[in-house]
Amino acid sequence: MRIKYPIILQGANNVDYSKKKGITVPFRESKSGFIASNAISAVRSPNSLRIMAYIITGILVLIFIILNYVPWVQTVAGKGQVTALIPGQRPQNINAQITGRLVKWHVQEGQHVEEGDTIAVLQDIDSKFLDSALLENQQAQLQAIENRRNSIMSQLDALRKQISAESSAREASVRSSLEKVQQAKQKRIATEERIKQNTLDVSVAKQRFQDRKALFDKGLLSQRQFENAQLELQRAEVSYNSQVAEVEASRRMESEALENVKNKESEGTSKIVKAMADESKALETVASIDNSLFKGRSEMNAMFSRRNASIVRAPSKGKIVRLYTIGAGETVKQGEKLAILAPEMNTPAVELTISGNDAPLLTKGRKVRIQFDGFPAFIIRGWPGASVGTFGGVISVIDAIEDESFGGQFRIIVKPDPNDEPWPSAEYLRPGTQASGWMQLNVVSLGWEIWRQLNGFPPTVKKPKNATYSKEVKEADTEKE
Repeated sequence: MRIKYPIILQGANNVDYSKKKGITVPFRESKSGFIASNAISAVRSPNSLRIMAYIITGILVLIFIILNYVPWVQTVAGKGQVTALIPGQRPQNINAQITGRLVKWHVQEGQHVEEGDTIAVLQDIDSKFLDSALLENQQAQLQAIENRRNSIMSQLDALRKQISAESSAREASVRSSLEKVQQAKQKRIATEERIKQNTLDVSVAKQRFQDRKALFDKGLLSQRQFENAQLELQRAEVSYNSQVAEVEASRRMESEALENVKNKESEGTSKIVKAMADESKALETVASIDNSLFKGRSEMNAMFSRRNASIVRAPSKGKIVRLYTIGAGETVKQGEKLAILAPEMNTPAVELTISGNDAPLLTKGRKVRIQFDGFPAFIIRGWPGASVGTFGGVISVIDAIEDESFGGQFRIIVKPDPNDEPWPSAEYLRPGTQASGWMQLNVVSLGWEIWRQLNGFPPTVKKPKNATYSKEVKEADTEKE
């Protein structure tokens, strides 16, 4: 509902107020005078207010465009120091390998050394190694042990030859005895065959004697013929008894020959066993000598190593940074730090620490922007291209476990990006130089990043292409989509 307020102007019927200066609202004529058609349209805003409204609207539109369309690179910050990518090029502590007295320094702080150069000389104070002729005495003992071993080895060779000779003699003796056994056996067989013939002859002689005796009793045969038959029977019986005795003798001879074979074999075996026992004793002696020899050589090597350990040498090429034990004559303990060596570094890297919340967001190969202390820089974290004085890097190593020495944080190593500006030379970028790093994540809008930080949300990262997930995670992702 609009309320109209009539304005009655008395005595102004012939005046054209629309042309009066300062009056810009239209009027209409009525019976009561000029009445304003609309009170709101009669009140106009000043030009300055309209211009201010246009400016504010433009600013709001510009802010909207900036927040929604200006990109911003999400980053994870970390602090650390310069180190070497290769562990052998990192600063090294040179420690005393033995407990001894410092005799002399061969280097000074800041001096350049080559690998193997003498840094210091120590004198061993262990009572076991104070004898200056200890190595010579040990060598003489080893030589005596080796000579004894050579003598035992000569005896061992003689015993082995004796065993071989005894074996050959035993085989020859047994072979000869077996031949005699064979001869006795053949003789026994021959006598047994002859006794069969004699048995037949005795049987024939007995039959002939009985026949002639019957004829002699009847008077049909003379006395001489009967006696001849009787004599032939006696001769046959004597020959038979002789053959029986000869068979028994051949059998005894065969048994004796077999017994002789066993005796020869037992005698030869006994000699061989005795020689083999002597060989076993010689082998035991050689083994004992070898044990002493090995032990002596180990002790000698330990002495050589001990003597070499008294000379402290540079493990690699580099520069002596600091000497800890200065005065000659001071006693140092085994493992005590003597100096620090900074090897020549041609593979610079940066060691950064990050919190456990940021560690899962990083992967090997992600880009990093590095700022080194002592190098002026202008940094805009979300716009790496607009930053000045920073250097590019790539994540090379991410520790799989947290490091207690860094307060429970995770350590990462960043190496130079080959596609970016090279890092400063080692002359200016020394190990231990403090550095700050910003690991780059996803590209989001500026408004999204401001909203995320105001709400305290973590950055978002894309899933790697080769990542594998459990069945439950896949089903949850599917439901979200």
